[in-house]
Amino acid sequence: MIGEYFLDKCLDSLTINDPWCHQIINNTLPQADFNILRKECEKLDVPKDKLVHVHPHEFEKHNLSFYDKLYSISKNIKDNARLLCDKYPDYRWFENLSVNAHISITPPLPWKFYIHQEGLEKIWSSVTYITPEKNTGTKMYSSQDEKSFVVEAEWIPNSTFIFCGQQGKTWHSYESDQNQQRITLNLFLMKDNKKCFYRD
Repeated sequence: MIGEYFLDKCLDSLTINDPWCHQIINNTLPQADFNILRKECEKLDVPKDKLVHVHPHEFEKHNLSFYDKLYSISKNIKDNARLLCDKYPDYRWFENLSVNAHISITPPLPWKFYIHQEGLEKIWSSVTYITPEKNTGTKMYSSQDEKSFVVEAEWIPNSTFIFCGQQGKTWHSYESDQNQQRITLNLFLMKDNKKCFYRD
């Protein structure tokens, strides 16, 4: 099943330590499933002047058929939270965890998401690049300053950027290119709240 496939990819991937601990995974989703998701995401009709999140309960009205697959992935993340986080030397932890998930559509430039370390309620973050073929990945920094830019997790469709947020360390930002929306699948293992997608 797709949930186990996604989990195995995460657990089998090595961590990269520069500028801080993260993973970059290629072919994260089975290719046939990814192709369907990508084709459906390319047809999304949302405003191009603001950041839009399409949550699982909205998938049907946006003609996205990925709900059950996303549920399987989210369940496997939640059920294996400690294994996923133990790949990292340091991470936050909460006794009650849930998985939040959405499709994120980033508008073209000049819109940018500022350099940030990650929300303190999140312990494990995953971003899978969907479409277009070429765009901007995730930029990593050593501080909250554009001059401290170190490296970019390259935009490759069906690759995934993962990290465990650490206060004052995991500085990153994202943006689209000059003329296209940037579409990703985002999953977060985080402190439980009633708005999360997958809860026990």
